[in-house]
Amino acid sequence: MVGQEEDDLRSLIEDTDWVQLFPKDQQEKIKLLFVRLLHYRTNDVHKLLRNLDEVHKGKILIKANTNDSCVKNFVAVIIRLYCHCIENIKLARSLEKFLLPFKLDNSKRIADELNQFFLGVIHEHHPRVEKLTAASCLLDQSDIIRATAEQNMEDVLSWILQEMNEARGSITTDGTNKENLLIISALVKIILQLFQSCPTTCFIAWKTGYQDNTWQILKQILLHLFQLLDTEILSADVKMLSGTASGIFLASAPTNNLSVGTFWTVFSNIFQGSRSHVSSYEELMAEGEIEEHSLLQLRLGAIAMVKGMLACASDICLAFHSKDSVPFCVELFSVVHEFCMGPISLRYHAFNLLQTWFNKFLHLVSSELIQSEDFIDSCLNKKTLDVVWLNWDSPVDDVSELAADSLKCLFEVWQVAHKEKKMEDDNDPHKFYSSILQKLKSVPWYIKGQYKVMSALVPYLGSQFIVSEYPDLPKELLQCLTTNYLASAAADVYRTIVTDLRRRTTEEELIAVWEETWWPTLLTGLKSRNLLQRNNVNQYWISSTTKTAPHLGSHIQNKLEKMLKNTTAERTWLLLAYLSVSKVIRATQVSTLQGEDLIREGLYSCQDEIRSEALGLLCICHKKSEPLSKTEDKLLREILPLNLKIDSAPFRQHLAAHLKRLLIRVRDGSVALIKSGNLGTLDVSLQFVEWLHTLCIDNLVPGSSYQRCKTCLEILSILYETFQYNENAKQRKSFTPESTKKLNNYVKERGLWDFFCYHSNGVLVMCLLDGADDIQELACSLLLEYYTWPLDGSPGPSGDGSEGTLECHLMMEALRLCNSPKPYQSQSGALLLKLIFKKSVTENGWCFIIQSDQCKRDLTSPTGDPVQVFLQHMLQEIQGMLAKSQNAPVKASKSSPIHGYVTAVTRCLTECLESLQQKSIESLTQHYLSLVELNTQIIQTMLNIMARGSESEGCPSFAEIGQALESLIVESEEDYSQSEALSGEHQYLLSWCWVNIKESCLSLGHLSGALISYFEIMALEVKVIRSVGDTFMKVLTQCRHRGVIEGCRTAFTVFCSALFESNNKELTCIPQNILFKSLDSLQSKAASTSTTRKSAGLPVVVQCIISCERQNKKNESMKIALDQLFNMAELPIEGVIDDRHDLPQVHALNILKCLYGDSSLHEALMQFIEKAVILVVEQFGSPAWSIRNAATRLFSVLITRLFGQKKIIGMQACNTKSLPELSAYYPELIPYLLQSLESALQREITAIHSLHPSLFPVLTILSHMGRLDQEDESNEVLPLRNLVRILLRSPVYFLRQLSSAAFVSLVPLKMTLKIIRELISEMSPSPDSNFIHGALVSIEMLTNSCNEIPEDVMQAILKMSSDVITLPDIVSAQYVRLLCGLLNKEKQTTRAEILETLRKFCSDTERKEQNMSKKPLTEKACIACLLQHGCQSICLKMLTTQKVNADVKLFLMEFFTAIAREDKTFEMSPDLLPDLLKCILAESYPPLESALISCMTEQYMRHRTISQSDLQLLKEAWQLNRSRVYNKGILASVALELGCVYLDASFRNENVVAEEDILVICDVMHHTSSSSDLCKVAVCHSLSIIGESVLRLCLQKKGETFMSSLLKLFFCVWNLVQDDDPDVRVHASKFIASLSQEFNEYGSLQCNTCLQEWISYFSGHFWWSTQAVKEIFQKLYQPTSVQQIYLKSHKGKQLYEAEDNSFFSEAIFNSVYLYQMLQKMLALSTTNDVTHSFTQEEIQVHNLIQDLRFVQEHLKILHTSVISDLCEPANFRTMVELLLKVQLLLEIKPDCLSADAISQLSVSYNNITMDKKTPVTLTRFLNNAFCFV
Repeated sequence: MVGQEEDDLRSLIEDTDWVQLFPKDQQEKIKLLFVRLLHYRTNDVHKLLRNLDEVHKGKILIKANTNDSCVKNFVAVIIRLYCHCIENIKLARSLEKFLLPFKLDNSKRIADELNQFFLGVIHEHHPRVEKLTAASCLLDQSDIIRATAEQNMEDVLSWILQEMNEARGSITTDGTNKENLLIISALVKIILQLFQSCPTTCFIAWKTGYQDNTWQILKQILLHLFQLLDTEILSADVKMLSGTASGIFLASAPTNNLSVGTFWTVFSNIFQGSRSHVSSYEELMAEGEIEEHSLLQLRLGAIAMVKGMLACASDICLAFHSKDSVPFCVELFSVVHEFCMGPISLRYHAFNLLQTWFNKFLHLVSSELIQSEDFIDSCLNKKTLDVVWLNWDSPVDDVSELAADSLKCLFEVWQVAHKEKKMEDDNDPHKFYSSILQKLKSVPWYIKGQYKVMSALVPYLGSQFIVSEYPDLPKELLQCLTTNYLASAAADVYRTIVTDLRRRTTEEELIAVWEETWWPTLLTGLKSRNLLQRNNVNQYWISSTTKTAPHLGSHIQNKLEKMLKNTTAERTWLLLAYLSVSKVIRATQVSTLQGEDLIREGLYSCQDEIRSEALGLLCICHKKSEPLSKTEDKLLREILPLNLKIDSAPFRQHLAAHLKRLLIRVRDGSVALIKSGNLGTLDVSLQFVEWLHTLCIDNLVPGSSYQRCKTCLEILSILYETFQYNENAKQRKSFTPESTKKLNNYVKERGLWDFFCYHSNGVLVMCLLDGADDIQELACSLLLEYYTWPLDGSPGPSGDGSEGTLECHLMMEALRLCNSPKPYQSQSGALLLKLIFKKSVTENGWCFIIQSDQCKRDLTSPTGDPVQVFLQHMLQEIQGMLAKSQNAPVKASKSSPIHGYVTAVTRCLTECLESLQQKSIESLTQHYLSLVELNTQIIQTMLNIMARGSESEGCPSFAEIGQALESLIVESEEDYSQSEALSGEHQYLLSWCWVNIKESCLSLGHLSGALISYFEIMALEVKVIRSVGDTFMKVLTQCRHRGVIEGCRTAFTVFCSALFESNNKELTCIPQNILFKSLDSLQSKAASTSTTRKSAGLPVVVQCIISCERQNKKNESMKIALDQLFNMAELPIEGVIDDRHDLPQVHALNILKCLYGDSSLHEALMQFIEKAVILVVEQFGSPAWSIRNAATRLFSVLITRLFGQKKIIGMQACNTKSLPELSAYYPELIPYLLQSLESALQREITAIHSLHPSLFPVLTILSHMGRLDQEDESNEVLPLRNLVRILLRSPVYFLRQLSSAAFVSLVPLKMTLKIIRELISEMSPSPDSNFIHGALVSIEMLTNSCNEIPEDVMQAILKMSSDVITLPDIVSAQYVRLLCGLLNKEKQTTRAEILETLRKFCSDTERKEQNMSKKPLTEKACIACLLQHGCQSICLKMLTTQKVNADVKLFLMEFFTAIAREDKTFEMSPDLLPDLLKCILAESYPPLESALISCMTEQYMRHRTISQSDLQLLKEAWQLNRSRVYNKGILASVALELGCVYLDASFRNENVVAEEDILVICDVMHHTSSSSDLCKVAVCHSLSIIGESVLRLCLQKKGETFMSSLLKLFFCVWNLVQDDDPDVRVHASKFIASLSQEFNEYGSLQCNTCLQEWISYFSGHFWWSTQAVKEIFQKLYQPTSVQQIYLKSHKGKQLYEAEDNSFFSEAIFNSVYLYQMLQKMLALSTTNDVTHSFTQEEIQVHNLIQDLRFVQEHLKILHTSVISDLCEPANFRTMVELLLKVQLLLEIKPDCLSADAISQLSVSYNNITMDKKTPVTLTRFLNNAFCFV
């Protein structure tokens, strides 16, 4: 409802006396509620319903005994509102309740009002869609309206016909615009409601001999209905509605014979035969002869008609036997089946129809209306199974689910039809079900569709029967958990089996059966090395077992608990399973928290998933309002501070979800306790929330890592959302109840939960300065939604400085940041300006006046509307900067960046629309238009600068841009000197251009969205919107920068979406015009198109327009564009090819690649895949390289679309679509592939230079197919296989590999052994090495699918060994790989023969005879196979053989070491160590030497014992390699490991070790740990070897050298446990955990905990060392650092600067840790009477005093404590370090300091901490120094 009607209803609500029915104090509230109902589509419907319910429940009473005028007006208001809101059934029913008190006395009045509305609609010419929809809903819901429609049937039908005629006519003239489609849809709904609600409507049409005007009108309406089914351009929804309406009409025929006969007549006339279009009702109903072989037109309208008939026909009609004595429903099945085998674009609707048919048929069979056993057995079973097998992995969304559901229906139908067979007999199920199980057994385990069928089959066969017949099922289901693609489907099978077991057995039997069958498999999964498999076992199997059978879950929990108590092996994963089971039990059953020790171990685990499960167990509870217990409170307080800095995004998401669940539980529990008055346990919950908020705020300090900030802000967001009731919230689920207000009032009375204080406000404002976008956005969103300004909460201007308000200072800081050339700083400024604009300008009405770099707030007489003043100033600034940019771009790139101001104004105008609406957006139109114009000018200016003012419309290359910018700098800067590296000026200028273009594009996108939304209100002209589109096109066709293109893509998508959603016809056609203009320009080779081989932004244009149109359920542009693109790509090449210029064919292919790469368009483009594949195969033969390249890129995307993402599990490629499936989806593809192969093989395949270009794509497609599972072969299979078999002889290695994979995919599973025998027989006489190689590759692939290989085949393969070994290396190596694969087959009696053959190949005799030194590939293959099967000796002998290739030796060592590290049970020969040491001493090839040392280290660490003679060899090796430890690279790493092994062996043998060796090792470890070297894992390995020994030695011997080594070791571990690489942190954590006394029994320990443990260990064991204390004291703070940092920050800055922190380490918190460590060491020293003396030179007290005074002076010039240069992370950290050091000195008061010095330190320290300009965060951080440990 819009315009005048809305105003009339508003006036009726606001001006009439109906409101007197309500109490006086509630009248305004009721009025406001009813006015809000006018805009229910944009309001929170959930809240409107709550408010209406309050009225109905008596909270706002309706008064009785009121005058008739009030009642009359009230009824009018309610009826009008009811009609307005009737689309929302809940709102309509709630409004209807208002009429109940008046219904008895005012029924006529109510009926009159309803009729007035309905009759008004049907007498209105061209009513709006909303009115049509309301009329349809009234017909559906109101008896009054139905009766009125019956009485005025002719008028209603005449009106419908008139509107339908005009709507359909507008389609042909105006096209399918959104409004036309909605009108047609609404009219069809009205017809449908008429047919349903007024049965006489349909009866009129069936009358014979009585043809009045109504009958004639109805005929035309019916004709329209059936013609809509035949109209291709209409949406699926309209066709389905038309099909249902036509079904109601046909089902209403007087006789079943007439109903069925008419259906077939109409169906045949529209969708069969030669008629192209039915133009009259008589033609539609005319019975005619249909040609016997006339094809059914497979279209959506036909499906809709059949579905409508199925849905509406009675059971008797569907069971009616036609003249052929076949039930009507059985006749329909053949049509339905044909649809299911039809085009892929109809597949979803076809299977939906099949599902409908089965539901109806099942009902008919159950009610015994038809006898159909023969039909079911002979036809239904086979046809249904055929379509299910072909579509159980369909690429069309939901088709596989529908196919599986249809199969479930088939099972039910078969069961009902064969009642005499007892289906519950597990031991003797019917062969029908057994045959399906046999089919599933033959399918490879990685086919996803089979598991849906298996789930459906379980109830009919029984789980025990299935497992007995299919013993590999548990193993295969477990294997499915190695990939997310299969995990959920396989888990459904497992859940169904457990459910079936529970249904068929008692509790005791269930436990016994389950434990025998599934417990070993479950345990294997829990102990798996595959992380994903372990997680999926816990996520799917553990949870489903516990939920399905709770007693079984308790049994598993008890078993796991016992195992955890009795074993330490694989403890980590058993703990994960225990926690998962416990969590599910606690969520589903009322139980107390058990196993606190195990939960605590889980909370400290190094594994993120285990900690997440433990936290989830703490937070979850079956009772949703369970108060927080003391145990939960204690554990959460203990563990949450250690989990704020976690670099795993999934863990942070889980943590947020767990805490949200917990806080909702705390809130609801607290509200319940307050209501009940039971306040005993309430304090625990309230104090926990207070502590959690304080924890998050105190951790948001400058210098905190991204992870810590993100976690804290997310927790704050959850906390505020949970505990702050928001009246305007639009949440549908988990909304905050209004009762939370009472909780907040209670808490405030107790002085808790002061969430939104000045300090918290300031902390979040400082977060806006963070360098990460999402931190800035999160902080800004919290400030906007929950915090109030002024910052100090006072009613007037706030501030803590004497020179102006705090908001004015923030305003100036925001402007300064916006003017920064650094994007992240300008983003901070833009967000801060948006915050000021929203909070101060729009909400508080403050007017800021900026003059001479000062900002003041005009308190007395504002110069105008504050919003206008603010925006006008910002736009003037942009205009001034633009002028500077045009005059002096080099200077402007540093001083006038523009983009920050543009972003700020854009955010104010587009993200504060709710606030601006109150100020009237209409008055701001000029500001919107000004910013659009400025953005256009900025973009053009930047493009001109990069093109140096060129008039050309071409796209300059990056080299040309570089030259243009360099020449501009040379002209502008007199003292500028060019160099090879990019200068600072060049960086600034280049970044300035690109960032401005990107930000201006984004600005245009957001502005255009607002302009289009308020197009009518702002009275805009269409040319404004067109100009925005032209600007986007200019950027997308004249830029190559990927970041700019992606930024422009985002903006252009917003632009197109807004246009397509508009109801203005001139606006909706803009995207299509842009699209067609772009495509036309490509075809005509216009100069404005891009000149880059990836087409730059051109694909973006097409993709955005088509995808946005698709979101609006239209495909018109897509079809036209695809036709043009396919035609363009097929254009012949004219003239000489010049790769320097673009070809339209290249652009077409690149655009198609972009379209097919868009997953949102996948379903729409699926029907065109065949055409695209054929196009690409053809283009592989193009003479132009650029076309071939573009075709290759498109081909890779098409392969993904044909077969899905490539799935490789283990070493197996799990392809899923076989040739029959592919043929069913894309029927034209397979014949084309056959034709292409035939054409390709007309050339000589041995002539490499003349190979056909289509071979690669064709073979690639065939090789991606899954194996055939049936022997009966289609017309294409055999010819394809024979042709591919020829290509096994190709001289091209890659082509042979591809041909082998393609050949194997064409071999049916049952023919595997036959084909293997054929290949073997062909190989023996063949002298062609290429064919033998191709055949061997094929045999290897074929044997992989066999569980057993017959003896004759094995012997035949082994007999080939003597011949194959003489062939080229690549062939013999392939033969060895084949033998290795055969070794892994079970039940092989020839295993010893195979191993003997491989040993023979490695023997000295054979090596000499066959010159194996020239066959490295064969030797490597032999080594890999023999080592995997325990044959070490013969391989290791090759180490000492001189003639063995060095690369082979290297492979041997690397492979041997890898096996030893992965498999700890792998036995290593005891004689290996001396041999390795000798080889190390003799070897000079560096890679091999490194591999030898690594292997030796692994061998030594197995036993950690060594003889004296071997130790002497080890010492020699160390002395030989000692000098290498300071080098870089792998040699340095292995030399370090060698030194560690030597030291450890010497310690264990009690040999004397040089102190210098220890110092060297520790120094190298420390140096490497603090560098960016990639060898830190080697340092961790070295630490595990020597770390504990060095620590013990330093405790025993307290010399200076040992303490130096100790300190280096300490800081080495310190660095490693905070390293960016998580693997390094894990290794370091293992070392620290081994030292911990508290956590030494835990399976693993988290690195944040380990850092604290390392500090505790070191300070607890080495507190006595003065050298250690002094070293750490010096590390805490270097005097004069404050002054140096400040001076550095005010020097010229580069555009890109290194961050203060690494990715994971936090310098600010490390300073606190050092301070706390010193405190503990000094306290222990005092306790044990040990004194650490300091000298004045070590303390440098004079410099410290100067630093403190410097800080004091600097504080005087600051304006505020909220945002200042002290908030810069480096400045903040240095100041904290200074104050910590001073605080430490004041605590210990060293003797070397005079009383005066201590006094000066104390006074300065207090002055700084008490100063109002000092950031409150800093003072809090110092005071809470111990909270972070």
